[in-house]
Amino acid sequence: MIHSANHQAGPGCCGLGQRRALVPSSTRSTPSLGRTRPSIETFRRRTPVPSVLSVTTVRATAEKAAVETEGGESSIPAIGNTARTIVDLVSHGTLSTVSEDGSPLGTFVTYVLDRKGQPILRLRSSAVHTQNLLRSPRCSLFVQPEDLPARRLARVSLLGSVTKLSEDEEPFFRESHAKVHGEAVGVDAVRKDDLLYRLKVDDCFYVGGFGSSKCAESVGGEAYAEAELDPLRTAAAEIVSQWNKERAEDIVRICKQESGVSLQQLSYAELMWIDRLGMYIDYYTDSGEHSTLRVPFPRPVEDERDARSIITMTAQLAWERDRNYIPIIPPL
Repeated sequence: MIHSANHQAGPGCCGLGQRRALVPSSTRSTPSLGRTRPSIETFRRRTPVPSVLSVTTVRATAEKAAVETEGGESSIPAIGNTARTIVDLVSHGTLSTVSEDGSPLGTFVTYVLDRKGQPILRLRSSAVHTQNLLRSPRCSLFVQPEDLPARRLARVSLLGSVTKLSEDEEPFFRESHAKVHGEAVGVDAVRKDDLLYRLKVDDCFYVGGFGSSKCAESVGGEAYAEAELDPLRTAAAEIVSQWNKERAEDIVRICKQESGVSLQQLSYAELMWIDRLGMYIDYYTDSGEHSTLRVPFPRPVEDERDARSIITMTAQLAWERDRNYIPIIPPL
């Protein structure tokens, strides 16, 4: 079944994507996280000054991150995988077609996906964009999550041509549309006479966030179709929100250890996104510098439970390093 997963970022991610005012931590109020969040200053008073560690930082202005896990695999998902993940997270977009006079037209459209990630568009027979497609099937579909933090992950434009579904395919995808979009009302309400067209993706323009180059990159249609969905895509927003609300000090500690920025210099830190290979943390220093930190996992995670375990382990290791803790091994 196709799921629409526009997760709300929740109170733990309020203010994401907005530039925070940078004032001394002792006087700056942090964004609301659903409960009182320990200030950086409070954390400073009870934490020893750390030594500077080797770091892996993906800055917001960096062109490309080149981080590897122990196994040699890049710690950042391939852009094809992220593109497929974004399109799967969302179930609507802006369909661009060419009008009869040659002018472009962008309109709202809903979709579900087939097994290869090809959008199955639901169109009204009388709609202008449908008439445009009957004249010229070439079109594009722009997709970007509405809600933070997923909205900052990436945005994609799928380019290709549409073809009408065969009669044997229609029942399954009509049912899928009804399950995903059945609550729509008015002009967006699902109707029995809706037309279903498949957009065969020939190319995908991808613009990434979180420390990427912010420049459009191309993913071929075949590479897009064969790309893998991230197993944490429907759970990531909830994990981010929970850790920012309930484990804020752990996020600060991880950021401090992995960035090499001392607690005395760190102004703010917030978990932004998590995927199977690692997580992103945004942080500010007291000097006003903003960076996005990529923290790779020691291995790819398999599911939500595995991800929570890995983050907890990362927080524990940061705590031990913070205190120069050396475990005592009992004699055999």
